[in-house]
Amino acid sequence: MKVLLLGATGYIGSVLAERLGEHGHEVVSLVRAKPRDTAVPGEVRHGDINEPGTLRAAVTPDIDVVVHAANPVGDEAADVAAIEALAGGGARLVYVSGVWVLGATTEAADEDAPVNPIALSGYRPRVERLVRDSGGVVVRPGIVYGRGAGIPTLLVSPEREDGRYVHAGGPVPTWPTVHVDDLADLLVLAIEKAEPGSLFHGVAEEAVSVAEIAAAAGRTGRAVPWRIDEAAEALGRPFAEGLALSQVVSGDLARKVLGWEPRRPGIVDDVRSRPSASRV
Repeated sequence: MKVLLLGATGYIGSVLAERLGEHGHEVVSLVRAKPRDTAVPGEVRHGDINEPGTLRAAVTPDIDVVVHAANPVGDEAADVAAIEALAGGGARLVYVSGVWVLGATTEAADEDAPVNPIALSGYRPRVERLVRDSGGVVVRPGIVYGRGAGIPTLLVSPEREDGRYVHAGGPVPTWPTVHVDDLADLLVLAIEKAEPGSLFHGVAEEAVSVAEIAAAAGRTGRAVPWRIDEAAEALGRPFAEGLALSQVVSGDLARKVLGWEPRRPGIVDDVRSRPSASRV
């Protein structure tokens, strides 16, 4: 298949582009007219999420699938217009969302669980519904890690000794997680096999203690709470609230329906195995 990929130079998109190539698919990268100084192999087309007309023009009849793995703009009107433009070109749309649309959960939330998005994901349920109503597919990853990148790199104190985790009081939060390579495998399966209108959680581990992740990230093996007000000052309040969110999320449906088999190391083992020089 010929796949138009938004976010091809990003963390998830670059790994997905690799995997699509390995599976024999042709990747067309959609980037801004003046992209970053990042090498993008294969065919490149120009477009901008803030300019829906450029997105429509990029979805030509030879495109079979569009994958939106780029970061949202953060403006509801712009992100909705982008989805409408991408979904209206005749190709199937696969949208990478996130489990933060579910809000806090204490039991394993599956794809039928109600949404209760945090501020950072406030209008994503509307975007997801637009995708699914158009016959597209939505994948909600957990916290993505692997290849020495992702959110876990934030869980180290400035002195690079103790790990740290954002804590708003109460029990230590737990995160649903997925390795970036396992997520890429799932996205390929979604492209190849998912039924129109499907929704899948990209979660390999349902709930991992953030304190355990932070302890593995630091050099001392210890983890200390990072007050949410301090984290908000460093990272912005909406993102800090996301890091403090406690969730339990099930990824069983993707295993049953698509045959997804996550096989990379869990987040604690992966973070612990990274050379200390790569920790930030």
